[in-house]
Amino acid sequence: MIITMGISRILEPIISVHNVVGIIEPAPRNTRVNQNSLVFKILRSLYSIFKKEAKSLKSYSKEKNIPYYYMDSGSDKNLEQWVKNINPDVIVVYSMSQLLKENIFSIPKYGTINLHPALLPSYRGPNPDFWMYYDGVKEGGVTVHYIDKGEDTGDIIYQEKYDFQLGLKSPQMLDLSIGKIGANLLLKALDNLENLPRVAQSTESPTKKARNIKAEEHKNIIDWQNWEIERIWHLLRGTELWLNALDQPKGIYKGQRWTIEEFEKCDINGYEVSKVYKESNKYFVACNDGKIFLSLKFSLKNFVLSVLR
Repeated sequence: MIITMGISRILEPIISVHNVVGIIEPAPRNTRVNQNSLVFKILRSLYSIFKKEAKSLKSYSKEKNIPYYYMDSGSDKNLEQWVKNINPDVIVVYSMSQLLKENIFSIPKYGTINLHPALLPSYRGPNPDFWMYYDGVKEGGVTVHYIDKGEDTGDIIYQEKYDFQLGLKSPQMLDLSIGKIGANLLLKALDNLENLPRVAQSTESPTKKARNIKAEEHKNIIDWQNWEIERIWHLLRGTELWLNALDQPKGIYKGQRWTIEEFEKCDINGYEVSKVYKESNKYFVACNDGKIFLSLKFSLKNFVLSVLR
């Protein structure tokens, strides 16, 4: 059984070689959109017309003939009974908006394992990707571990490191860390369920909790006066799909987002750091030691989301 949000990078690798008997989709944090509303359904249909690959996890599950459960109220009795009725050998978790409770993770014969996109015990919490970009780590990693009552504290099964390249954008980083390394570690674990290693984690983490940042923190998360341009560029590249550290496009481009291009070290006398400028038909944001160039590419998804908000 798999618990994941949306059509994540672990689905196809597992489903292609293992008998997946159920899929659970946790509700996202701070859900604002009524997915049963007529407006949402119309916009979802329009989006699907232009983006053939766009589909929900529910429709994906139906297409694969796999039972589906939408987890909107935590590890409640209804979910517990649904899992018990299916009786999976193991539950695999990746990308979950809430902690799974013991009444669920203790059901499978071989327990419940989680794919965490960091080298535990570092970056425990829901948003390790952001904090690794924020800290500018040069070495990333992936951990497969057992789920217990804590938050990312269960015994480690497998781990693997990778080079976290400067300026690596989030989709490419996730293709590597989750789509390639993480999926392979999960398959390795699923092929060896009866003889998996268990290494207890340290009770203390060398890093602060990898928490989600609040909307009001976005504008002040970057120290524009003191950070070098490479660090700012790296963070903006890694978070260009969601972080609002920059003033995003307005007017007819409202709802669209800046694409973070390359940077240039240069004199920025006369410019105010963190502000977006346009010169010679080029957009850029000023840093204390140069310019980070920006571009605009229309996204139907962002347009739809801006209408739904």
